[in-house]
Amino acid sequence: MLWLFSFFLFGHLFTASGEVAEVGRLHYWTHAAYAKLEPAVIRLADFMLRRAFFTQNPVGRRLLWLLSWTNLLLPHGVVIPTPAAARLLRDIAGAPEAEAHIAIGPCVCQKNLERFREPVEKDITVLYGAEIYRRFFPEYRRLDLDEALDLLKKFNQAGLTPVAEFLMQSGQWMFVLCHCDQEVCCPTRIYNAVGRSLYPGPYQARQDPKKCLGPEVCGLCLKRCHFHANRAEAGRAVLEEGQCLGCGLCVTTCRGKARKLVRRPGYSGRLLPFARVQTPELD
Repeated sequence: MLWLFSFFLFGHLFTASGEVAEVGRLHYWTHAAYAKLEPAVIRLADFMLRRAFFTQNPVGRRLLWLLSWTNLLLPHGVVIPTPAAARLLRDIAGAPEAEAHIAIGPCVCQKNLERFREPVEKDITVLYGAEIYRRFFPEYRRLDLDEALDLLKKFNQAGLTPVAEFLMQSGQWMFVLCHCDQEVCCPTRIYNAVGRSLYPGPYQARQDPKKCLGPEVCGLCLKRCHFHANRAEAGRAVLEEGQCLGCGLCVTTCRGKARKLVRRPGYSGRLLPFARVQTPELD
């Protein structure tokens, strides 16, 4: 009966102009169906990622890459820094019926793979996604803006990457702010294996090599980066800007203040327009 009833429910989404508007019934029902199928999708991805054939063998990697093209309608994420995530949540919280627009629950990857590590409660569902996950999964609870912003800071300290996730390759299907690691979370693992499932965000890190204290004194960027964009060389940590997805984890803990976030040249904003995450803190 819940499935039949869900067809008549309403949620909200971001329109192309950036406003929050009512979601269509078919849109809502389609995503509700995906939410029920999500555990199977996660387990299948994990099965492949844990097999050396798919991650180390050239033939297997090519097969995994080809198979990744079949999931274009499944979640893809845009990596964003913590201040940009905070801007998104402020805009969502300021929309009509805001009390229903933000919720939090356990990491779907940890939950469905039964591989837990703190923090477990770190999936911040938003807009119609918050309504769907609260309805079908009792672990999800409403989240007010102040608590959400406080959690963003804690997730950054824990070394988790903020990722705005979308279905259907459409900005109107944004439904969750994930906070990913590279050991359990499937989107990050898929990206590191075959370069799919995540997109570089609107910002990227930039380094002043003269200020770098080096791996022996600091080196936190080497430990916190999930995307292998940093390497140690000649007593310095070297940033590969082309590999940076823009999470900002290396910036917030750089002891030499050698890092900052800048706008990514050529950022398309197809899924996540720059204006939606722009914040004076980063400009």
